[in-house]
Amino acid sequence: MEIKEILREIEGFAPLTLAMSWDNVGLLVGDASQEVSKAVTCLDVDDNAVNKAIEVGAELIVSHHPLIFRAINRITNPLLLKLIEHGIAVISLHTNLDVAPKSVNQVLADSLGLTVIEHLSHETGNTWHRFSLTVPVDDLEQVRQAIFSSGAGLIGLYDNCSQSHRITGTYRALEGSNPYIKGEGTMSVDEYELEFMVDESRLGATIEAIKNTHPYETPAFYHYPVSNANPAYGLGLVCENDSGLSLSQLQKLCRDKLHNPAPRLYLLGKDAAFIPQRIAICGGSGGSLISVANRKADLFISGDFSYHQIFDSGLPLIDAGHFFTEYPVVHYLAEKLQEMGLEADILEMDKHKGYIM
Repeated sequence: MEIKEILREIEGFAPLTLAMSWDNVGLLVGDASQEVSKAVTCLDVDDNAVNKAIEVGAELIVSHHPLIFRAINRITNPLLLKLIEHGIAVISLHTNLDVAPKSVNQVLADSLGLTVIEHLSHETGNTWHRFSLTVPVDDLEQVRQAIFSSGAGLIGLYDNCSQSHRITGTYRALEGSNPYIKGEGTMSVDEYELEFMVDESRLGATIEAIKNTHPYETPAFYHYPVSNANPAYGLGLVCENDSGLSLSQLQKLCRDKLHNPAPRLYLLGKDAAFIPQRIAICGGSGGSLISVANRKADLFISGDFSYHQIFDSGLPLIDAGHFFTEYPVVHYLAEKLQEMGLEADILEMDKHKGYIM
């Protein structure tokens, strides 16, 4: 399987355009036409990950954290040189995987056995577009289904979303044109105006689908970005505490399920026996979301809380560790690669440099 085909598959579950503007995701090392039969998944591309790929004969590493984050002026890093020498490509899926529907946070919720209610924040790097298209009455359903098949019409947990209303369109065919409905002078036609939402990542595919199915020589459409975000995506999740676990029990849950030997519980005025009804979670470093979590939940589980973030928090916190809250997604990435027909090995937890006993 060529890397460019793998990237197309990735667009189906973690579109690269979902990444934040400051991030660096996608193919960071390698040739898109390179054939791959085996991959290694990891959080960070370090010496252990590269050595693992060499050992098992993998041609690709898929990581969560980007190998190359800032611009480089020269390739002298021994790790990059080793990757190039052994023909090992690197794909990194970072904030796009954080905010995707099946995300780092969804995998974290599954690991902790929590039921998801909603996104904590709808922050993404994605742009959402309002799209309007005119279609002849008899061709509406054919065109609409092609649009939905391209990935447009997704709003939150609903797909195939659109609105349509009858209109009367006019046109006059100029010399050299080949109109769908022929006639002299200015023509009036019975049409529908079809409107729907489409993510930036699907915009090109949607326009191509329209051109392939629309009967007009020149379909009439326009689209524009909107300021609100698609509720299908978001950073962090809010979950229900179905099991009725107390703060101290949830701390133990993080230790047992995430294999963190010492998750930190900050009570911040609550008793350890307090039972939160709603639990906010965010894999990795979630300190910037504490104020949002304070409005939506009774407890926030994440990693990398700073002293002042803890001091200013209005709700209890469990710092389960940046590494430990993200590591479960390594298994998810391996599963996605296996679904593509590739062999996928996982870099073991204790082989990561971020693993601390």
